[in-house]
Amino acid sequence: MKWDSNQLNVFLDISTYCNAGCPQCHRTNSNGLGKEDWLPLIQWSVEEFKTAFPPEVLENIHRFKFCGTWGDPIMNKDILEIFEYISNQGPLCLISVDTNGSIRDEDFWWKLGCMFGTKLAVVFAIDGIDQKMHERYRRFTDLDKVLDNMHTLAQTDAMVQSQTILFQHNEDYKDEILKLVKEYGSKKHEFVISDRFHSGNTQHFVDDNGDDFTLTRANSKSLPKGVISGAFKREIETIPVKTVNEPVPAEKVKVVMKPQKTLEHNIKCRWALPRNEVVVNPDGQVLPCCFHANHYYGNWAKNIIKEDPTYKYYIENKNEFNVFKTSIIDIMNSKHFTKTLPESIKGDNPNWSCIKNCSNRIKSEHQLRERHET
Repeated sequence: MKWDSNQLNVFLDISTYCNAGCPQCHRTNSNGLGKEDWLPLIQWSVEEFKTAFPPEVLENIHRFKFCGTWGDPIMNKDILEIFEYISNQGPLCLISVDTNGSIRDEDFWWKLGCMFGTKLAVVFAIDGIDQKMHERYRRFTDLDKVLDNMHTLAQTDAMVQSQTILFQHNEDYKDEILKLVKEYGSKKHEFVISDRFHSGNTQHFVDDNGDDFTLTRANSKSLPKGVISGAFKREIETIPVKTVNEPVPAEKVKVVMKPQKTLEHNIKCRWALPRNEVVVNPDGQVLPCCFHANHYYGNWAKNIIKEDPTYKYYIENKNEFNVFKTSIIDIMNSKHFTKTLPESIKGDNPNWSCIKNCSNRIKSEHQLRERHET
């Protein structure tokens, strides 16, 4: 487990604002589907972004992934200026965005695609074949608007992709969803089985009208080719190679990384090398992955981080790990990321979050993903 501070991939959360009320989202209150009261409303300004990522730091960033764990990045009022700054200062830096897509108008998406072209990739959320199916999970969004925005961006050189979170109510409509997203310009589509069912396979909610409703976990068999994101097994393959004057072909050894459907007992980090990605939370704190970041930032799990000995120094000296106070390059080269975390994984008392999310010691089932070229 280690990171390379050169060519770093940064998973960035720059807004806690969102137009949607997805029931299983960390920011959503299950009673009414509004924002959790404890979550502050934050959006980075372009000046704050420049402070966190000055030109000399951008030289070491390979890709920014703007993903809405606590809000949708397209809700940020300065998002175009932030993207433009990245493009001007780091011409080789790529930008990817995950969004519900039901934000802004078609002019915005056309302008965005024309400005950044092949350097930009956007993943739109398509959770059904009609509004009723789509909004069962993707609350307060408009499927027609999402599709129109996606179609508009697809007329530019930007890479347009899409994703569906599968539940029982939409798992039988994969073929129809694939046909729909292809029609509106998506080049790649991913199906994901939600693993945010913390007890059992059914979860209960109250909507904005005060009515009860449930979500039921999709069957893992609905993704026969599904694999766990970032989970690979190193295997050795031998390949016959023809040689001169040799009656029997020689063998060439090749190392291959095969994606896995299950995790192993031993912890294998799914974010460090070769992925080389790290998370920056809305408050600027740098953490090794979204699993750690969610526990640190989420009110529902703060005690888990506080009681973990791995994070004792981190919490007591948090400014040393905040991009508004310390360069992210120095953070990634710090003792916490180069020694404390790696030694925790290999030790007798590993970090709880690593055990839970990157081994099979706690969860026997994990989030499966299945990718399709459309």
